[in-house]
Amino acid sequence: MNKVRLAIFGANQGARIGHRAVLNPACDFVALAGFGQQAEDAAKEFDVPLYADYTDLLAQVDVDAVAIALPNQLHLPATKACVDAGVKYILLEKPIASTPEDGQEIIDICKEAGTTLLIGHHRRSANLFLALKDFLASGRLGDIVSVQSYYAICKNPGYWDDEWRQVPSGGPLLVNAIHDIDDLNNVLDMTPTRVYAAKRSTIRGNESEDSCSALIEFAEGPTATYFLSDGTPSPWNYDLLAHADERMCWEDGQDSMHIFGTKGSIGFPSFTFYTYPDEEHWGWFQPLTQERIEVELNDPMQSEVDHFIDLCLGRETVPRCTGEQGLKTLKMVNAIIESANTHQVVEIA
Repeated sequence: MNKVRLAIFGANQGARIGHRAVLNPACDFVALAGFGQQAEDAAKEFDVPLYADYTDLLAQVDVDAVAIALPNQLHLPATKACVDAGVKYILLEKPIASTPEDGQEIIDICKEAGTTLLIGHHRRSANLFLALKDFLASGRLGDIVSVQSYYAICKNPGYWDDEWRQVPSGGPLLVNAIHDIDDLNNVLDMTPTRVYAAKRSTIRGNESEDSCSALIEFAEGPTATYFLSDGTPSPWNYDLLAHADERMCWEDGQDSMHIFGTKGSIGFPSFTFYTYPDEEHWGWFQPLTQERIEVELNDPMQSEVDHFIDLCLGRETVPRCTGEQGLKTLKMVNAIIESANTHQVVEIA
């Protein structure tokens, strides 16, 4: 295979993938599945044929790989269609599915067919997170004791005009928290065991939540706390300081995660590391040293698409986010939602 023949299902997030795909010289974007004006505009922009039904695309176009960027409930049938058509490489946008059962079935059918599955948690391809994992592996932080994570931001008022955003399935737990919970899984690489969460809808009064607090326990010992709100003016969210969205005022950003270890603590994504200088100058009466670690920012989605093409060409063999890792994150978010709905501690299977 000299060039990867890529098809994309979905014209919203799919167009963002398409813009990165055409920048990779080893990728040939050959067809788009979607309907409506947005899909028509995207097909014209990329100069590719447009199919209203992805099964027609699979039957009529020779493809090596597919990027699926459809609504969550369509992930399973779209994956089945790709596997049945002989597609061996699938980039599946996060979350892996709408339910853990569907997620497990996606994993099983891809394994049975020998299809490589990459889940589109694109932050795993961010230089910031790749550097953070290397830093934690170095041992400078010591053993991790706890993590505090925040996604506190104020979305523009018109964002909530769409009715689907006013019900629980369109709330920030499924739209935004899926990113931050995967960040926890990516950074800790541990086994979550139980969750307690409380959510509120006091800011807008919709059925969907506008704030949530969660406590997560891990089998290896650490705990994590997570606060989410999309209705409070705040600089404490990953998107600002990490320059994750060009529409935002990046200079307002602050750390969205603090990781506490036995040898020090670190603020992220500023990469500010605090510790004591040596064993002789240790303890709360001693001054802390502060080190700012510089990391060159990248476009995580471009890196993710390039990684996917490398998987297709055999240049890399291990997906940065496997189906199992994507399923783990979905189970954690579902546990948070269940706990918040029932006011009970929820065990994570």
